[in-house]
Amino acid sequence: MVITVGLLGNPNVGKTSLFNRLVGARQYVANWPGVTVSRIEGATTYEGYTLHFVDLPGVYTLTATSIDEKVTRDYLLFSPPNVTAVIIDSMSPEQGLFLLLEALELELNVVAVFNAVDEARKSGYKIDKAVLETFLRVPVILTSAHTGEGIDELKQKIVSAFKKPTRPLLIDYGKEVEEKISEVEKCVMEGFNKRFTAIKVIEGDKFVIEFLNKDCHGLISSTEFKSSNVNKNSENLDDSLATKIPLVKYEYINDVLQKAFQKTDSALTVTEALDHVLTHRFIGIPIFLALMYLAFNFTFKVSEPLVGLLEFLFGKLAELIGSETMLSSLISQGIINGVGSVLAFVPSIFALFFALGIMEESGYLPRIAFLMDRIMYSLRLTGRSFMTLLLGFGCNVSTVMAARGLSDERERVTTILVSPFISCSARIPVYLLIISVAFPNHKAEAFFAIYVLSLVLTALSSRIINKVVLKGQNVPLVMELPRYRFPKISNVATYMWNRGKHFLEKAGTIIFVSSVVIWALSYFPDPTNIENSYVSMLGKFLQPIFAPLNYTWQIVSALIFGGVAKEVIVSSLSQFYESASNIQFDPAVAASLMVFVLGYMPCFATLAAIKGETNSWKYTAFAVVYSLTISYVLALITYTIGRVII
Repeated sequence: MVITVGLLGNPNVGKTSLFNRLVGARQYVANWPGVTVSRIEGATTYEGYTLHFVDLPGVYTLTATSIDEKVTRDYLLFSPPNVTAVIIDSMSPEQGLFLLLEALELELNVVAVFNAVDEARKSGYKIDKAVLETFLRVPVILTSAHTGEGIDELKQKIVSAFKKPTRPLLIDYGKEVEEKISEVEKCVMEGFNKRFTAIKVIEGDKFVIEFLNKDCHGLISSTEFKSSNVNKNSENLDDSLATKIPLVKYEYINDVLQKAFQKTDSALTVTEALDHVLTHRFIGIPIFLALMYLAFNFTFKVSEPLVGLLEFLFGKLAELIGSETMLSSLISQGIINGVGSVLAFVPSIFALFFALGIMEESGYLPRIAFLMDRIMYSLRLTGRSFMTLLLGFGCNVSTVMAARGLSDERERVTTILVSPFISCSARIPVYLLIISVAFPNHKAEAFFAIYVLSLVLTALSSRIINKVVLKGQNVPLVMELPRYRFPKISNVATYMWNRGKHFLEKAGTIIFVSSVVIWALSYFPDPTNIENSYVSMLGKFLQPIFAPLNYTWQIVSALIFGGVAKEVIVSSLSQFYESASNIQFDPAVAASLMVFVLGYMPCFATLAAIKGETNSWKYTAFAVVYSLTISYVLALITYTIGRVII
């Protein structure tokens, strides 16, 4: 028999780690809200039962204000699992218990899982499981996804709860609120949980309007529901009631925690001590920039010997095959030189993601959201947007997709439109090639500078778009920070592989095909002279547009092909110059080119994602026109200044 188990919890409570423990999955664990937009499923067997686990997106409440919250709420509402395991962080259980009380109001069959109990014990907490079960009226299991403690007991409790469902715990909100709940319940359509829906109506959940009968009038006054059919003669909801409901819940939660949790050690924890320094309002950002510089320096120091070795091997192989015939030219120049010039930078890309993986696995990287929240607020965004944008360092498509987790529509669209300015991994080979040619003695500094410019350009674009294109109000940042942990090499390696494998997949598909096409355009109609080739004609035709930047036809043609995927720029230049070692750039042109590559139009995959997420050709066209315009202007400024100081 199959038992469906929904894993419900706040972000960063170890829900996905617990999922991996239960089903043995190799699922990457993210440290910020909004990454897991769709549910993840897996199964295991226990005592003759098949336990089918559904890892739902992390949420703080079942009041749907964002798409990921709606995904979770709708799954629990319309296709509830046999058992719902609510995962609660033992170190900070308040918000997890709030979610548990909401799950009970939805009359779900709940078991409460207090995770990270090993860390709670180290911090001096004693947890009385019997008291928790008495007041919550559900089975309570103490687990540790890190050590595996309580996993078998959790499976056993799930089977027991399936055989004997738990009873819902109903909170009494007081006479005034209860009367209003009863009044709204009369308007809820049959088939929906009346009490849960009524509470959500009072709280202002804009998605539950569809659960009410159309002939119900006058119950709603909040702005979310102004479009509904209301009778002005009837009594409206009192907005103050919406605040009383969570207040009563938290009073109950605090009372339970005082009875069930005891703290034996009041000393400052390691997390608190580190946060006093690393998230300090004045020195926090300089520390972040310094750590990023060290990460870039690490990238070059570690990967440089391997990059040099790969370049040498690919060069020797191309030289061995030669290019006397059309076939040998295709293999040596189109495939080995074209694709190999990109693959040579694989060690650098994996080294960078290894460094970033350590920063995230340790729990530090998510704290940048809070460091940047003050700055982002002035741009009418939040630290949540910043964390979403950070995904773009892997791939801009990830940022566009993850933006659906942002609750405010204006913030979501803004994040999508500025995401192409975040330097994705596809640009890394281009930067590395330019830097190695033009700035061999200042690699880390040049790499660091272009990434800082990426963040600055993203921030300024956010302000411009919010001022000119979109208008709206700021949304407060609510986010539970993970605790600091010593990074596990296996998790860091998983992070590095998941981010880097996308690059290898593109090398075997898009870059390979593009390299062959570029070779054909370079080879014909005159195999003896590339200056007479089709690609040369294309570059020279458009070269006057880039004359103020002093770009050669080779650079212009490479930028055109780079619209497919930015890595193709490296493949193109390597073929146009017959080898990456033959490429030469004036430092001012090189700096200008790096800036242009940073800003100019998103790749085709990102454009497709923008169209899909915004469902608007207007926004897609804006992303192209705006990015091309801003990149050209900045590149021209960089070249002009570079001619003076370099």
